Amino acid sequence: MKVGMNLLLWTDMPTRKHIPLIRQIKEWGFDGIELSLDDMEIQDVEEIAAELKKIDMGAAGIVALPATVADPINPEKRLRDAAVDYIKRCIDKAVVLGANVIAGPMYQGLGRFTGKGPTRQEKEWCAETFAKLAPYAKENNVVLAGEPINRFETYFVNTVDQAIEIVDMVNHENFGIHADTHHGNLEELDIQGAWKKAGKRIKHIHISENTRGIPGTGPAVYPELFQTIREIGYDGWLNIEAFNQSVPGLIARLHLWRPFAENDDIIAIEGCKYIRKYM
Repeated sequence: MKVGMNLLLWTDMPTRKHIPLIRQIKEWGFDGIELSLDDMEIQDVEEIAAELKKIDMGAAGIVALPATVADPINPEKRLRDAAVDYIKRCIDKAVVLGANVIAGPMYQGLGRFTGKGPTRQEKEWCAETFAKLAPYAKENNVVLAGEPINRFETYFVNTVDQAIEIVDMVNHENFGIHADTHHGNLEELDIQGAWKKAGKRIKHIHISENTRGIPGTGPAVYPELFQTIREIGYDGWLNIEAFNQSVPGLIARLHLWRPFAENDDIIAIEGCKYIRKYM
Protein backbone atom coordinates (compact mmCIF):
# COMPACT_ATOMS: atom_id res chain seq x y z
CA MET A 1 0.00 0.00 0.00
CA LYS A 2 1.01 3.59 -0.65
CA VAL A 3 0.11 6.74 1.27
CA GLY A 4 -0.97 9.76 -0.74
CA MET A 5 -2.17 13.29 -0.04
CA ASN A 6 -5.06 14.99 -1.77
CA LEU A 7 -4.22 18.55 -2.83
CA LEU A 8 -7.78 19.71 -2.10
CA LEU A 9 -6.54 20.66 1.37
CA TRP A 10 -4.76 23.56 -0.33
CA THR A 11 -6.34 24.03 -3.76
CA ASP A 12 -9.27 23.03 -5.94
CA MET A 13 -7.39 24.15 -9.07
CA PRO A 14 -3.99 22.40 -9.17
CA THR A 15 -1.45 23.96 -11.53
CA ARG A 16 2.31 23.93 -12.04
CA LYS A 17 2.60 26.62 -9.33
CA HIS A 18 1.88 23.86 -6.80
CA ILE A 19 5.08 21.97 -7.62
CA PRO A 20 6.85 23.36 -4.51
CA LEU A 21 3.94 22.06 -2.42
CA ILE A 22 4.30 18.64 -4.03
CA ARG A 23 7.99 18.59 -3.11
CA GLN A 24 7.04 19.44 0.47
CA ILE A 25 4.50 16.61 0.54
CA LYS A 26 7.28 14.26 -0.51
CA GLU A 27 9.44 15.48 2.38
CA TRP A 28 6.60 14.79 4.82
CA GLY A 29 6.78 11.12 3.92
CA PHE A 30 4.07 10.61 1.33
CA ASP A 31 4.40 8.27 -1.63
CA GLY A 32 2.27 10.35 -3.95
CA ILE A 33 -0.40 12.95 -4.47
CA GLU A 34 -4.02 13.00 -5.50
CA LEU A 35 -5.50 15.85 -7.49
CA SER A 36 -8.66 16.92 -9.28
CA LEU A 37 -8.33 16.28 -13.00
CA ASP A 38 -11.61 17.94 -13.99
CA ASP A 39 -10.44 21.40 -15.06
CA MET A 40 -6.69 20.92 -15.27
CA GLU A 41 -4.91 22.31 -18.33
CA ILE A 42 -2.78 19.72 -20.11
CA GLN A 43 0.39 21.81 -19.76
CA ASP A 44 -0.05 21.82 -15.98
CA VAL A 45 -0.60 18.05 -16.03
CA GLU A 46 2.59 17.60 -18.07
CA GLU A 47 4.74 19.76 -15.81
CA ILE A 48 3.45 18.14 -12.62
CA ALA A 49 3.99 14.70 -14.19
CA ALA A 50 7.60 15.59 -14.99
CA GLU A 51 8.17 16.69 -11.40
CA LEU A 52 6.60 13.54 -9.99
CA LYS A 53 8.88 11.42 -12.12
CA LYS A 54 11.88 13.47 -11.06
CA ILE A 55 11.22 13.05 -7.33
CA ASP A 56 9.88 9.48 -7.60
CA MET A 57 6.27 10.08 -6.53
CA GLY A 58 3.08 8.47 -7.76
CA ALA A 59 -0.33 9.97 -8.38
CA ALA A 60 -4.04 9.32 -8.35
CA GLY A 61 -6.74 11.39 -9.98
CA ILE A 62 -10.20 12.33 -8.80
CA VAL A 63 -13.21 13.52 -10.73
CA ALA A 64 -16.55 15.02 -9.69
CA LEU A 65 -19.13 15.60 -12.42
CA PRO A 66 -21.24 18.78 -12.25
CA ALA A 67 -24.81 17.67 -12.95
CA THR A 68 -25.54 20.53 -15.35
CA VAL A 69 -22.59 19.49 -17.54
CA ALA A 70 -22.38 15.69 -17.33
CA ASP A 71 -24.49 13.14 -15.49
CA PRO A 72 -24.41 9.33 -15.94
CA ILE A 73 -27.97 8.92 -14.63
CA ASN A 74 -29.74 11.92 -16.14
CA PRO A 75 -32.91 11.27 -18.18
CA GLU A 76 -31.38 13.49 -20.89
CA LYS A 77 -29.18 11.32 -23.10
CA ARG A 78 -26.96 14.27 -24.02
CA LEU A 79 -25.87 14.57 -20.37
CA ARG A 80 -25.21 10.84 -20.10
CA ASP A 81 -23.16 11.00 -23.30
CA ALA A 82 -21.37 14.05 -21.92
CA ALA A 83 -20.41 12.02 -18.85
CA VAL A 84 -18.67 9.48 -21.07
CA ASP A 85 -16.75 12.22 -22.88
CA TYR A 86 -15.94 14.03 -19.62
CA ILE A 87 -14.48 10.96 -17.93
CA LYS A 88 -12.59 9.93 -21.08
CA ARG A 89 -10.87 13.31 -21.05
CA CYS A 90 -9.94 12.72 -17.41
CA ILE A 91 -8.56 9.28 -18.31
CA ASP A 92 -6.40 10.93 -20.98
CA LYS A 93 -5.06 13.37 -18.39
CA ALA A 94 -4.41 10.52 -15.94
CA VAL A 95 -2.26 8.81 -18.56
CA VAL A 96 -0.14 11.94 -18.93
CA LEU A 97 0.04 12.38 -15.16
CA GLY A 98 1.07 8.77 -14.64
CA ALA A 99 -1.94 8.05 -12.42
CA ASN A 100 -3.18 4.46 -12.36
CA VAL A 101 -6.56 5.23 -10.81
CA ILE A 102 -9.31 7.83 -11.15
CA ALA A 103 -11.64 7.93 -8.18
CA GLY A 104 -14.44 10.10 -6.89
CA PRO A 105 -18.25 10.40 -6.80
CA MET A 106 -18.68 9.71 -10.49
CA TYR A 107 -21.85 7.61 -10.35
CA GLN A 108 -23.96 10.75 -10.57
CA GLY A 109 -23.62 14.38 -11.54
CA LEU A 110 -23.39 16.36 -8.31
CA GLY A 111 -25.82 19.07 -7.31
CA ARG A 112 -29.00 17.42 -8.60
CA PHE A 113 -31.65 15.81 -6.38
CA THR A 114 -34.92 14.29 -7.53
CA GLY A 115 -36.65 14.20 -4.17
CA LYS A 116 -36.60 10.41 -4.03
CA GLY A 117 -34.16 7.52 -3.96
CA PRO A 118 -32.46 5.84 -6.92
CA THR A 119 -34.61 4.09 -9.50
CA ARG A 120 -33.92 0.92 -11.47
CA GLN A 121 -33.73 2.98 -14.65
CA GLU A 122 -31.06 5.24 -13.14
CA LYS A 123 -29.04 2.20 -12.11
CA GLU A 124 -29.22 0.86 -15.65
CA TRP A 125 -28.16 4.20 -17.11
CA CYS A 126 -25.22 4.32 -14.69
CA ALA A 127 -24.15 0.78 -15.57
CA GLU A 128 -24.42 1.55 -19.30
CA THR A 129 -22.23 4.61 -18.87
CA PHE A 130 -19.44 2.76 -17.10
CA ALA A 131 -19.72 -0.27 -19.36
CA LYS A 132 -18.65 2.15 -22.11
CA LEU A 133 -15.88 3.69 -20.03
CA ALA A 134 -14.28 0.65 -18.38
CA PRO A 135 -12.79 -0.80 -21.61
CA TYR A 136 -11.32 2.62 -22.47
CA ALA A 137 -9.85 2.80 -18.98
CA LYS A 138 -8.33 -0.66 -19.40
CA GLU A 139 -6.77 0.29 -22.73
CA ASN A 140 -5.02 3.10 -20.88
CA ASN A 141 -4.05 1.10 -17.78
CA VAL A 142 -6.33 3.16 -15.56
CA VAL A 143 -8.85 1.88 -13.02
CA LEU A 144 -12.08 3.79 -12.39
CA ALA A 145 -13.34 3.76 -8.79
CA GLY A 146 -16.73 5.24 -7.97
CA GLU A 147 -17.19 6.73 -4.51
CA PRO A 148 -20.29 6.32 -2.36
CA ILE A 149 -20.85 9.66 -0.62
CA ASN A 150 -23.28 10.81 2.01
CA ARG A 151 -26.96 11.56 1.54
CA PHE A 152 -26.44 15.31 1.86
CA GLU A 153 -24.29 15.38 -1.28
CA THR A 154 -25.98 12.74 -3.46
CA TYR A 155 -29.10 10.59 -3.48
CA PHE A 156 -27.87 7.83 -5.77
CA VAL A 157 -25.03 5.84 -4.13
CA ASN A 158 -24.56 6.46 -0.40
CA THR A 159 -23.29 3.08 0.82
CA VAL A 160 -20.75 0.49 -0.21
CA ASP A 161 -23.58 -2.00 -0.64
CA GLN A 162 -25.24 0.27 -3.22
CA ALA A 163 -21.88 0.64 -4.96
CA ILE A 164 -21.47 -3.14 -5.10
CA GLU A 165 -24.74 -3.38 -7.03
CA ILE A 166 -23.57 -0.94 -9.71
CA VAL A 167 -20.08 -2.44 -9.93
CA ASP A 168 -21.52 -5.92 -10.36
CA MET A 169 -23.88 -4.69 -13.08
CA VAL A 170 -20.90 -3.29 -15.01
CA ASN A 171 -18.81 -6.39 -14.28
CA HIS A 172 -15.45 -5.13 -15.53
CA GLU A 173 -12.06 -5.44 -13.84
CA ASN A 174 -11.27 -1.76 -14.43
CA PHE A 175 -14.34 -0.47 -12.61
CA GLY A 176 -14.64 -0.72 -8.86
CA ILE A 177 -15.35 1.05 -5.61
CA HIS A 178 -13.71 4.03 -3.97
CA ALA A 179 -14.24 3.60 -0.20
CA ASP A 180 -14.09 6.66 2.03
CA THR A 181 -14.01 6.60 5.83
CA HIS A 182 -15.75 9.99 6.24
CA HIS A 183 -18.77 8.96 4.20
CA GLY A 184 -18.73 5.49 5.73
CA ASN A 185 -18.88 7.05 9.19
CA LEU A 186 -22.09 8.80 8.14
CA GLU A 187 -23.79 6.06 6.15
CA GLU A 188 -22.58 2.59 7.18
CA LEU A 189 -23.81 0.61 10.18
CA ASP A 190 -20.58 -1.41 10.04
CA ILE A 191 -17.73 0.04 7.98
CA GLN A 192 -15.50 -3.00 8.36
CA GLY A 193 -18.33 -5.37 7.46
CA ALA A 194 -19.17 -3.32 4.37
CA TRP A 195 -15.56 -3.27 3.23
CA LYS A 196 -15.16 -7.00 3.80
CA LYS A 197 -18.27 -7.63 1.71
CA ALA A 198 -16.90 -5.46 -1.09
CA GLY A 199 -13.51 -7.19 -0.92
CA LYS A 200 -11.53 -6.96 -4.13
CA ARG A 201 -14.09 -4.57 -5.62
CA ILE A 202 -12.44 -1.81 -3.56
CA LYS A 203 -9.93 -0.16 -5.86
CA HIS A 204 -9.20 3.06 -3.95
CA ILE A 205 -9.42 4.28 -0.34
CA HIS A 206 -9.76 7.71 1.19
CA ILE A 207 -8.66 8.17 4.77
CA SER A 208 -10.86 11.05 5.92
CA GLU A 209 -11.90 11.90 9.46
CA ASN A 210 -15.47 12.61 10.50
CA THR A 211 -14.63 16.34 10.73
CA ARG A 212 -12.42 16.18 7.61
CA GLY A 213 -9.54 17.22 9.86
CA ILE A 214 -6.56 15.21 11.13
CA PRO A 215 -7.02 11.44 10.58
CA GLY A 216 -7.10 9.55 13.85
CA THR A 217 -8.53 12.41 15.95
CA GLY A 218 -12.15 11.25 15.59
CA PRO A 219 -14.27 8.13 15.17
CA ALA A 220 -14.04 7.67 11.39
CA VAL A 221 -10.41 6.52 11.13
CA TYR A 222 -9.85 3.95 13.86
CA PRO A 223 -6.97 1.44 14.17
CA GLU A 224 -9.00 -1.75 13.58
CA LEU A 225 -9.98 -0.52 10.12
CA PHE A 226 -6.43 -1.00 8.88
CA GLN A 227 -6.59 -4.68 9.78
CA THR A 228 -9.68 -5.03 7.59
CA ILE A 229 -7.86 -3.28 4.74
CA ARG A 230 -5.11 -5.88 4.98
CA GLU A 231 -7.59 -8.75 5.28
CA ILE A 232 -9.31 -7.91 1.98
CA GLY A 233 -5.95 -7.93 0.22
CA TYR A 234 -6.04 -4.27 -0.72
CA ASP A 235 -2.73 -2.99 -2.08
CA GLY A 236 -3.59 0.40 -3.58
CA TRP A 237 -3.55 3.98 -2.33
CA LEU A 238 -4.46 5.09 1.18
CA ASN A 239 -4.99 8.76 0.44
CA ILE A 240 -5.78 11.46 2.94
CA GLU A 241 -8.70 13.64 1.92
CA ALA A 242 -8.91 16.50 4.37
CA PHE A 243 -10.12 20.08 4.39
CA ASN A 244 -9.64 23.19 6.46
CA GLN A 245 -10.60 26.71 5.39
CA SER A 246 -7.91 27.66 2.88
CA VAL A 247 -9.88 26.98 -0.31
CA PRO A 248 -12.73 29.53 -0.62
CA GLY A 249 -14.52 27.56 -3.32
CA LEU A 250 -14.94 24.57 -1.02
CA ILE A 251 -16.18 26.28 2.15
CA ALA A 252 -19.86 26.59 1.19
CA ARG A 253 -19.84 23.49 -1.00
CA LEU A 254 -18.59 21.22 1.82
CA HIS A 255 -19.96 23.25 4.76
CA LEU A 256 -16.56 23.96 6.26
CA TRP A 257 -17.82 26.51 8.77
CA ARG A 258 -14.90 26.24 11.19
CA PRO A 259 -11.21 25.30 11.05
CA PHE A 260 -10.31 21.69 11.90
CA ALA A 261 -6.63 22.27 12.67
CA GLU A 262 -4.41 25.21 13.48
CA ASN A 263 -2.95 25.05 9.97
CA ASP A 264 -3.30 22.98 6.82
CA ASP A 265 0.13 21.38 6.85
CA ILE A 266 -0.28 19.77 10.26
CA ILE A 267 -3.28 17.81 8.97
CA ALA A 268 -1.08 16.19 6.32
CA ILE A 269 1.95 15.68 8.57
CA GLU A 270 0.08 14.12 11.49
CA GLY A 271 -2.25 12.18 9.19
CA CYS A 272 0.66 10.54 7.41
CA LYS A 273 2.24 9.55 10.74
CA TYR A 274 -1.05 8.04 11.92
CA ILE A 275 -1.60 5.94 8.79
CA ARG A 276 1.95 4.60 8.75
CA LYS A 277 1.58 3.61 12.41
CA TYR A 278 -1.13 1.08 11.51
CA MET A 279 -0.60 0.09 7.88
